[in-house]
Amino acid sequence: MTQNKKKFLPYEVVYKKPADKFFKKHEDVREEYINALWELYCGEQPEQIDLKTIQGKRGTYYRIRLGGWRVIFMLEGEQVIVINTLMAGSRGDIYKKISGLKSIVI
Repeated sequence: MTQNKKKFLPYEVVYKKPADKFFKKHEDVREEYINALWELYCGEQPEQIDLKTIQGKRGTYYRIRLGGWRVIFMLEGEQVIVINTLMAGSRGDIYKKISGLKSIVI
């Protein structure tokens, strides 16, 4: 992604500790995630992003599928959307960990 795109983004991405830990080990997945968010909010074909809603006890979570990886996040704010990235992991593990979301969200 070019620097010009980053200047004019209508959103800010925040990483909680579990997501940040995952992305430090998987920088390629972080890049895919950032590109998917760009396409979702600023791109010409947002329908190509595999995005689903997950209903939780403390709010609405969203998940983006990036190949065999899943990224779970919440949206906050109105003028500038804050994408609060909660966790990321493999398809098999992420749904097992999702019950722990209530301890991550503050």
